[in-house]
Amino acid sequence: MKSNKSNVLKESALFLKNAVLKPKEIAYVVPSGKRLIHSIAVRSGLSTAINVVELGPGTGGTTKGFLKEMPENAILCAVEINKDFVDYLNKTIDDERLHVCHDGAQNLTQIVKKQGWKYADVVISGMPFSTLPRNIARDIIQSVYDSLKPGGLFVAYQFRDRVGQLASPIFGDPKTYWEYKNFPPMQIFVWKK
Repeated sequence: MKSNKSNVLKESALFLKNAVLKPKEIAYVVPSGKRLIHSIAVRSGLSTAINVVELGPGTGGTTKGFLKEMPENAILCAVEINKDFVDYLNKTIDDERLHVCHDGAQNLTQIVKKQGWKYADVVISGMPFSTLPRNIARDIIQSVYDSLKPGGLFVAYQFRDRVGQLASPIFGDPKTYWEYKNFPPMQIFVWKK
């Protein structure tokens, strides 16, 4: 029990430190709750997806939840630009299905190819699109679109709707859902390619 409490404190401290020092890289000061993670997993079809990408896993709270919802033969490629988080993910999550990629999300098409995949089935993002420069955000959205298989899903969970404004010209209108039992409440956007 003590070691679990210690791990939670370390994870929270690392998350908060990076939120303060690198605010444009961190979407929220509070990690995602279990209800939000489950709601995202359901909307993403994770129970049957094989090639899954998570953009911006942070300290891995969502990552651990997604892995629980995925099949045993699935792969989760977690794309993280923050080296502190990459190191933390590699140290704390012991699951062969997890491949942590230290790279920018705008390079997703190359990342998917390096995984040996033709396409991703699902791309999930909690990245802070509202703080990203518009040109980088557009490049990320285009890279997501190009990396998804036909019929694949792009699922973004956000407090603000900027991702909707950026992705709709490429993907079309999303289905949207709210998860009010999260702090802060989050909107889940789902696009099908």
